[in-house]
Amino acid sequence: MKTIKTLCDSLEKKIEATYTTSLAPDEAEKLAAEFLHAQMTLSEELRVVELDARMKKSGLKAVQAAVYMAETQGKDKKPTEAALQHTINMDISVSGAQDALDLAEVDKNDLERCYEIFNNAHIFYRTLAKGKFE
Repeated sequence: MKTIKTLCDSLEKKIEATYTTSLAPDEAEKLAAEFLHAQMTLSEELRVVELDARMKKSGLKAVQAAVYMAETQGKDKKPTEAALQHTINMDISVSGAQDALDLAEVDKNDLERCYEIFNNAHIFYRTLAKGKFE
């Protein structure tokens, strides 16, 4: 099976070729179906990366809570909430979990953009196949 990156690159080239060459209606119909199939593939991948992002968000909350508890338990004087927040944000495990969450969310957003582009391409090629140019 093609990787998602390979799939996106391949379909990008097909979109690019559309405006440099002519396209017969039957070829447009096949391309419309190919983009619809690509959406199905991306949909499954989106499910996986969405779950990954949610799990990383839960992990970040757990790490933040652990740092919070370590900073507040067993201390004679509780630090201010602002000081606690700065300590939590500066903790290396918290920043690592935040970085992982940020990357997961960026990956999800990239796939969502590709999905939307493929949706538009599907509609475009379906319209070409029908011969409607309004």
